[in-house]
Amino acid sequence: MTPPLALFILGHAGVGKSFLTTRFIQAQDAASRAWCVLDKDVVSESWSGPLLQALGHDPNDRDSPAFKAHVRDLGYLSTLRIGRDQLEHGLNVIFPGPWNRELASGALFSASALGLPADTRMRHVWLELPEAVRRERIALRGDPRDQWKLDHWHEYVSALQRPDAVERGRITVLDASQPLAHQLDALHALVA
Repeated sequence: MTPPLALFILGHAGVGKSFLTTRFIQAQDAASRAWCVLDKDVVSESWSGPLLQALGHDPNDRDSPAFKAHVRDLGYLSTLRIGRDQLEHGLNVIFPGPWNRELASGALFSASALGLPADTRMRHVWLELPEAVRRERIALRGDPRDQWKLDHWHEYVSALQRPDAVERGRITVLDASQPLAHQLDALHALVA
C-alpha cells in the first residue's frame, strides 16, 4: 500500500489557497480519490477568538504580537495533530495555509518534525499573485480577521517575504492568476 500524502498549499493571504483547495478536492472526489482537508483557520476558529478575548485582545486579530505569541502555534499544532490521525488511517491530507514558521525552520519538509507518521509523503506548492489582486481579494472576502491587514496594508506587505525554500526551488511555485485548469493540472502532477 502506498503511504499517505500530506499536501501543503502555501502562500500569503489572498492568493487563493482555500479556493484552489476546494476545486482540487472536487476534482479528486470526481476521480474517487478521498482527501481530508485541514485548514488551520477552520480547525481553530471556534476557540482562537475566545482565547484572544480571554487574554484581553481583539478576538478578530490575527496579526498582533499577542496572537503570534499565545494563539498562533496552538492552531497549527491542533491542525497537525488532527492530520496525524488521518494520515495514520491511510487518508491523504491537504493543509492550506501560510505555515510561515514551519517553512522558515525547515520543519515543513520533515514528517517527524511536524509530528506526522514517518512514512508520510510530503508535497508542497507555493501560490503567487500580484499584491493589488491579493488586496482586492482580501477586501472582498469581508472577513473581520483581515481588518488589521487592510488598515495597515503597507506595513503588512512590507513584512512579507518569499520563503527561502521557494527562492531555492525546493517548492513548486504556481501563478494563481493562471486559469484554474492549469493550476489543477499542476497539483494533479505533483501528487501523482
